[in-house]
Amino acid sequence: MTLSSKYGLPSEVFFCKKCLMSNQKAHSVNETTHTPNSKKTGLGFDDEGICDACKYAEAKDKKIDWDEREKKLGKMLDKFRKKDGSYDCIVSGSGGKDSVKVAHILKYKYGMHPLTVTWAPHMYTEIGRKNLDNWINVGGFDNLLFTANGKVMKKLTYEAFKNLYFPFQPFKFGIKFWAAKMALKFNINLVMYGEPYIEYGSTPYQESNSPKLGLDYFVNDSKDIYLGGLHVNELKEKYNFEDNDLLPFMPLRSVDVKNNNLSVEYLGWYLRWDPQDAYYYAVENCGFEPDDERTEGTYGKYSSIDDRIDGLHYFTHYIKFGLGRCTYDASQEIRNNHITREEGQSLCKKFDGELPKRYFKECLEYMGISEIDFWDITNKARSEHLWTKNNNDWKLKHVSFD
Repeated sequence: MTLSSKYGLPSEVFFCKKCLMSNQKAHSVNETTHTPNSKKTGLGFDDEGICDACKYAEAKDKKIDWDEREKKLGKMLDKFRKKDGSYDCIVSGSGGKDSVKVAHILKYKYGMHPLTVTWAPHMYTEIGRKNLDNWINVGGFDNLLFTANGKVMKKLTYEAFKNLYFPFQPFKFGIKFWAAKMALKFNINLVMYGEPYIEYGSTPYQESNSPKLGLDYFVNDSKDIYLGGLHVNELKEKYNFEDNDLLPFMPLRSVDVKNNNLSVEYLGWYLRWDPQDAYYYAVENCGFEPDDERTEGTYGKYSSIDDRIDGLHYFTHYIKFGLGRCTYDASQEIRNNHITREEGQSLCKKFDGELPKRYFKECLEYMGISEIDFWDITNKARSEHLWTKNNNDWKLKHVSFD
C-alpha cells in the first residue's frame, strides 16, 4: 500500500549515493505563491542515483574552467562599474560568511563600490549582531539595515508556522526581495549573491548553466499574493493591516525590473565557491566570529547563526522532509571533500533532528503560541510516508545512516 505524502513529495524515499540528501528535499520557490495546498518539486537525481547537487560539485572539480569564468566575471563587472565612485552593485546579507566574502572581494579585488543591504532577522543573536557590525566596521562597508514592522513580522511568522510549518518565511521575503527593491530605489543595476542555489540542490541542475537568479524567484505580477499562507486580502482583514504594513514583504513587478535593466547574479558561478573557505575568508578579512558553542541540530558553529529562529527553521525541515540541519551541513562537506560519507552518516546519527532548545521558548513567545500548540502543529505537519508513531514516540522511517 502506498502511503500518502504531504507537500507533493515522492511517496518512495531514497538517498543520494554520494551525499546524504534524499529525494524529499524541496526546491526553492517564490514564497508569495506558497499556500497550504502547494505541491513541491524536489531534488533531481540521475539514473545512477546521484543528486543534482553532487553532479554540480563534480562539475566544479572536473568540467568548469574557472579561469574562463573569472574572465567573464571581469567583463560582467565592467558593464556595471561606475567611474564616479557611486554605488554600482548591491550585496545582500546579514554579515554571515558568504555575504561578507562577496562584498569584500567585489570591493577590494575587483574595484566595485558595493552598497550592502541587510534585512534584519526576526531576533538577532548576540554573535549575529556582532558579525554584522564587524562586516561594516572591520570590513569597511556602507550598510542599509532595514527592520520590518515588528508587529507584522510576528503575525506573519505565526501564520507561516501555523499554515505552512515554515516560520522562517518572513525572513525569506526580505532576503529575496529587499536587495532588488533597494537596487531600483538607488538606480543600481546589479545585485550580487554568493553561492548558487544549485550548491544545495535547491534549483534544477540545468539552472547551473546561468550566473543569474531567475526573475521567478522574486517577481510576481499576479493579483493573488500570499504571505504566511494567506491571501493578502485575508491578512489585511484578519489583522486590520493596511497596504503599507505589508509593502516590504511584497514581491517586485517584472516591468520595474526590466525598466531598470536589473541583473541579479551569483558570484559563486564565476568563482569556485566553498562555504568553509568563505568562513576562513570572512574571519581573516572582516573579523567574522563563530558562535561559542555547537549549533543545535548539527556539528558546526559558523553557519546561519544570526537569527534566534534559525534552529527552529531547520527543525521544521526535519519534520516536513525528514532532513535535518546536520544532513544539509554534512552533505555539503561531503561534496567539497572535507569529510567522507561515512563520517557524515555518523554525524547525522548523533545530531540530526535535535530540538533547538537554546532559543525555543523565545521563539514560542515571538509567535505567541504555547508549547502544546507547537507540538500539535508540528505533529500535523508530519507526513505518514516519512514518520511512524509508537507509544507516543515519533520515528523517521527512512534515514541516511542505517
